[in-house]
Amino acid sequence: MGRPAVIRGVKGNSSQWYISDPSFSVLQRGAGSNPRGYRSGIFVDRDEISFHNVHSRTPALLLRKNLIQQPEALLNASERTLHLRRYHYLHFSSRIMCRRSGSKKWADTVRVIESASWNEFKKEISTDPCALVRDMFPDLPSAGKVGSGTPVRGSDFYLLLADYRKIEYAKSDEVCANRSSQVIDAAWHLFACLYPWDSPRARDASLRRAMLSKPGLLDCEFRKIVNSDHSECDGTEVQAAHIVPHARGGSDRYWNGMWLCSKHHRMTEGRVAGSRSRSNPVELDVRLIIPAGDL
Repeated sequence: MGRPAVIRGVKGNSSQWYISDPSFSVLQRGAGSNPRGYRSGIFVDRDEISFHNVHSRTPALLLRKNLIQQPEALLNASERTLHLRRYHYLHFSSRIMCRRSGSKKWADTVRVIESASWNEFKKEISTDPCALVRDMFPDLPSAGKVGSGTPVRGSDFYLLLADYRKIEYAKSDEVCANRSSQVIDAAWHLFACLYPWDSPRARDASLRRAMLSKPGLLDCEFRKIVNSDHSECDGTEVQAAHIVPHARGGSDRYWNGMWLCSKHHRMTEGRVAGSRSRSNPVELDVRLIIPAGDL
């Protein structure tokens, strides 16, 4: 994760343990707090590896706030470890379920999204990702006695990342280490959402929201640009990029935006012309206005 991690076993259950970041407690509660108290991060439970947040309200609120700004992080985390599991599963405490049930018990507010089919699961979490994220984490009462210090329970979140056996029974130590790194890299999309972020510029946030309202637009579209070369993406999360720059009067509507990785965003800034189709938002009619070799 870029710095030393805390490994925390679950009391009374040797088959369950967490990998978390010790700076959680420093950032969210001060230098005197105990980082072992946080149950946020990578969770290993018998045969499953997941990204988990439970009974930790401050990280949950940050997770929700930052996922609203960048909801595609949820899909990116799940997709990076697709080859390490056979089943796809997400559950979280749901505001909608809380209203429907009229209950303040955690068990009555859980929303489950699951499928053996990746395409079905992907459709469920990416069709309207902003609405999905806004549904997370209702205000539920403490599970313990008043004054006990037991955290609020409406913070539960669980995204399955990998089958632990895919790592434990890898054919070599090298493959095992490589797959472990892939899980950590995938989890980092969500780990990063557990920290306070500076709010993005309003115009970039507006364009992102407009583009996220159109399903199917979450991959770098550099290769759709006419006259572009075969430059590979840098692996970063895609960004909402203006086709006509805002400084030149470019709109924040979806038809003036395209998804680009950080590398291709820098390469094409102010160097393209065209627009996205208003009748079919998946179609992009954009061309380079300078030769590709000059980028």
